[in-house]
Amino acid sequence: MANNIAFQAMGKTYKANVTTASQVITITPDSPCNQICVSNHQPTGAAGQPVYFNISSNASVTVTAPANGSPQYALVSVPTSVKVYTVPYQFSPTTPLYVAFIGEAASECYFTPGEGM
Repeated sequence: MANNIAFQAMGKTYKANVTTASQVITITPDSPCNQICVSNHQPTGAAGQPVYFNISSNASVTVTAPANGSPQYALVSVPTSVKVYTVPYQFSPTTPLYVAFIGEAASECYFTPGEGM
C-alpha cells in the first residue's frame, strides 16, 4: 500500500513508443504494488503533445484521445512530466497491469511499477 515515502520502483521500467494508434503494454512488477510512475519524454523537435492512457486488469483495455464535446476514459500525461498514479487495485507478478496508450503525435512514455510519492 502506498504511503508517505519517496517512490520505490518495484519492477522494470517499460517504454511505450506512442503513436496516434491505441496500443497496449503489459506491466508485470517484481512484487505486489498499486502505483505506477509515468514519465512523458518528448523527442527532440516534438510538438509537445500529451499522452493519454487507460489502465486495467483486463488485456482488452483500450483508450481514445478525448476531443471537444467527446469525453473519454483516459488519464493524461503532459509533456516532460513525471507523475505517480495510484491504480484502483493491486497488481503483481501473477496479476499484471495492462496499459493502453495513444498520443496526438509520436512521443515516448515510460511506466514504472512501484509504491510511494
